[in-house]
This record gives sequence, C-alpha cells and structure tokens, in this order.
Amino acid sequence: MLDSLLFPYPRPLDERSADEARTVRRLIKELRGLEGDVIDSARFDEEETIPDNVIRAFAEIGMLGLTIPRKYGGLELSSSAYARVFETLSAIDGSLAVMVGVHCGLGSKAIVLHGNDQQKERYLPPLARGDFLAAYALTEPDVGSDAQNIKTTATSIKDGEYWRLNGRKIWIGNAHRAGVIATFAQAFVQRRGESVQRMTAFLIRPDMPGFRVVGTVRKLGIRGSTQAELSYEGLEVPADHLLGSVGRGFSVAVHVLNAGRLTLAAGCTGGTKRTLQEMTSYAEQRVQFGHPLADFEITQRKLSRTASDIYASDAMLGVLASLVDRGDIDFSLEAACAKVFASEMVWRAADDMVQLAGGRGYVKPYPYERILRDSRINRIFEGANEVLRLFIALNGVQAPAQALKEIGSALRRPLRNLGLLGGYATSRVKLRLGQTSTLDFEVHDRLKRHKEYFEKHVAELGSATDRAIVRHRERIVDSQLVLERLANMAIDLFATACVIARTQSLIDERGINKVDREITLCDLFCVEAGRRFRGNRHMLDGRGVEVDDSRRSVARSVRDGKGYFVTDAILEE
Repeated sequence: MLDSLLFPYPRPLDERSADEARTVRRLIKELRGLEGDVIDSARFDEEETIPDNVIRAFAEIGMLGLTIPRKYGGLELSSSAYARVFETLSAIDGSLAVMVGVHCGLGSKAIVLHGNDQQKERYLPPLARGDFLAAYALTEPDVGSDAQNIKTTATSIKDGEYWRLNGRKIWIGNAHRAGVIATFAQAFVQRRGESVQRMTAFLIRPDMPGFRVVGTVRKLGIRGSTQAELSYEGLEVPADHLLGSVGRGFSVAVHVLNAGRLTLAAGCTGGTKRTLQEMTSYAEQRVQFGHPLADFEITQRKLSRTASDIYASDAMLGVLASLVDRGDIDFSLEAACAKVFASEMVWRAADDMVQLAGGRGYVKPYPYERILRDSRINRIFEGANEVLRLFIALNGVQAPAQALKEIGSALRRPLRNLGLLGGYATSRVKLRLGQTSTLDFEVHDRLKRHKEYFEKHVAELGSATDRAIVRHRERIVDSQLVLERLANMAIDLFATACVIARTQSLIDERGINKVDREITLCDLFCVEAGRRFRGNRHMLDGRGVEVDDSRRSVARSVRDGKGYFVTDAILEE
C-alpha cells in the first residue's frame, strides 16, 4: 500500500489542474501585495485584533471562499490548493492564518460537508462574500482532547420544533464576530432500545435567544486572532439548524478536523520557510569576531537542520495533500504524523532564530520574539502532539495485538476515547509502514543506501511492536513512554519514505546532475532520522526499561512532595 501511495510521487498542482494552479498563484501574489500596507503583523499583535478593513480586503480577493463551492460564490479549491495558499498565508501572518483556517477550514467546511441544501444556500454565499465570519465551537472548560464527552446538552422541545442548548464553550476562534457557528452538544437518541446521549451538531447564530459571548481571552501568541468563551443559556436553535442527523455529531467533527491537520502542517511548513529566510538574512549580516554568524559551524548546523526538516515536511505535504484529494482512502495517520513533525519543526526553528539574534531576538520592535510566541500554539492546535502520538502508536499496535484477545479488547477503549483524532480508527488496522518491510520500486543508485536502511528500520519497527505487546500485554494501552517511542519511530519512517520518494521524483524530472542540493538535503535528513529511530529503538529494551522505572519513581516523589523535594544546596529556608 505504501508503495502505491508514494511511487510515483504526486505531481505538482499545475500538472494536475492548470486553472487551479493559476488561481493559487494569483492568491499568493495578492497576499504578498497586502503585506506591509494592509497586513501589519506588529499592529495586529499590539492591538490584539484584526481590523475590519483587512477582512474586507481578504473577502475581495477570495480568501474567505477558499473551501466554498463555486455555485455558492467560493473558489472550491482542492485540498492541495488550499494547503498551498494556507502555507503562504501562515508565512505572512499567523493570526490571519488562524482566522482564515477557522472560517474556511472549520466553520464553512462543516456546512460544505454536512449541511443540507437549504443550509448551504442560506449561509455559504454570505460566508464567501465575507458578510460575516464562520466559527467552530467544540472545546469546553472541562473537555479538550476527550471531545466525545462534551457536557453541553441539547433537548428537543415541542416535538422537535426547536432545540434548547445549555453549556459553555471556550477558546472559540472568530466567535465574537461570527455570523454562524458550527457547534456540538449531547442529545438523547435510541440505541438498542435504550435512550443514550450522543454528540450532535448544530448551526447557531448570535441572534438566537440564549446565546452569549462571555468574553475574549488574552494569549501568548497569535494575538491578532480572537478566541472567545461562549455560554448557551437555554439557547433556542430551530430544528432546521440541526447539522447532519441527531447523534451523528461525532462524524461531523471527525471529517472536519481530520482535513484540518493538513492545513496546519502546511502552515507550519510555510512558517518555518519564512523563519529560515529570517535566520539566513540575520546570520549573513550580523558580524562577530570578524566573521558573519553564517560562517560559524554551530550556525550552519541550525540552518542545515532547519532546511532538511523543511524538505521532509514539504515532502510529507505532497503525499498527504494527494491522499486527501483522492477521497477514497483514510489519511488520519499520515495527517497526524505530518502535524506532529511540522508543529515541532516550526517551534524549534523559531527558538533557533531567537537564540541566533541574541538580545535582539528577545525584544521589540524586532519580529523574532513574536515569531516564537506565534509558533507555540501549533503543538496544541488540532490535537495536542502527545495525544496524537498515542493515536499513531495505538493504531500501530492494534493489528498484531488482535492475536491476544484481552489486549485487543483493551485497545478498543483508548482508541474510542481518542476518537476525534482518527474517527473510525477502531475499525481500521493500518499502520501502513508496518504492513511490509520492503519498498518494491527502483531508486537511483544514489538513494539505494537510504532505501536499504529504511527497509531495515521498517522491519525493526514491526519487531519492536511485537516485543512491546508481548512484554506489556493489556498494559500496553497505558505504557505511554513505550507508545511515544513507537510513534516517534513511525513518524520518522513516514518522513523518510516521503523524502526518498520526492528526491527520486526530482531525479527523474531533472536528472541526477541537477539535483545535487536536494540530494544533500535527502542525505542529511535520512541520516539524522535514522539516528533518532535507532535511539528510540534502543530505549524500548534494556536500559530504556530501567530509565522508565526511574522516571516513574521520580515523578511519584515530585507528586508526593508537591514539587521539587530535595533540600537547597546553598541554604535551606
């Protein structure tokens, strides 16, 4: 399966749809033209808002109709095209990317995917025009990643004439200025003769009785975007504003959020490209000890790692976007891998930028500290990376674990609780990297060593997974340190496979003599990823078990001591 997904590597957008490629290039050009005049990131950050004139400018060039069908006035971009536009937007301004991502990728997308004809006719044209923004309200004060257990309730009133919602939502992007919001609540449905609560989706508006914006929150980064707390106090929602069917809200949320990880990974990749540009410029201009900082090897290590990571993330995006556009294959694991990799890459690059700039990296008016603050949220957005790693690993161990009935049963519980991360993960067994240890395709001689190591590591991941299941049995679902290592191994393998495939495609396209720099990026990434893989593999056995025991012991001491528990080395209070 992996072979057919990667080889041949997906072709560029302009070869698949010349018209759409022209639209994307136009949007990118328009966005670049707004920089500095309409788009003022420092101002957005200081004032903690995006002015109305910016939203109007975005509407005029089509940025608010990216995912909306043409028949409703939108551009109806493919997932590949949307991701490419989002990559550029994120490089320009993180707050604008959040605003557009919520509007196009969540709120409007929910209506596009699950709205009926009347709902689409009513809401999509004004959303595409920018008459008002869309929002998506799922998260609650006591419920984050465990979204199936939201507390907001929906009660059918007057034989289904309308619904009454009660509850609270927090950190809802665009909510304070949205004209329509896709939201979720628990409604009673009949299952096997019993009345049970199931997640249900609704469309709500701020003019509906019982809707209240409690306030907005101040944040570390992406300050131009606004997140609000909402209160539903007997919120009256007409029956025709049910989104999908009663009890099927989980499916609505899954389909919307899954695709969102593609755009988040694209945004992080674009942000990292911009940061590398800033790093390179600063390192060339800043002279210390008689040399530009770029002359020093430690600086070169940072530049080269960032560049090779971008190359890998970009390669994953090409594969993931192609999978999403195909529409006939589940892509949740690949999306999770790409999101984790890219969000940690953009944070690492921003931190390196601040360190490289020294004092200038820490203060205004230089943009570097804002870049750092804006990049931090990505490891939390669209599923916290810790939870995504559990999702990746648990799907990886599910197949071999089916041989042990008690483990298979135990696996179903955490996978269900991780529901929004993968949707129907419990009915799929598909860590594709573990299905076969060979890639049945030919690569150029220059890449054969990387292919051989990749195949060796795929086999080792399978063996490591089997050993972990035998050792931990039903406890594997709670062995998070083990699962984290398995996930990290899988992420690096997926990235490596994409890098090899992309590099081979460039060799085929340009010839071996014209891709020297790309091959060097491939070399660097594959070697570094291989070293990380081997480190995680070694920690699954022997010494790693001892280290994990020590970690659990120290954590118990910290909890018992309510913090650090050793007397001060200089003077005890």
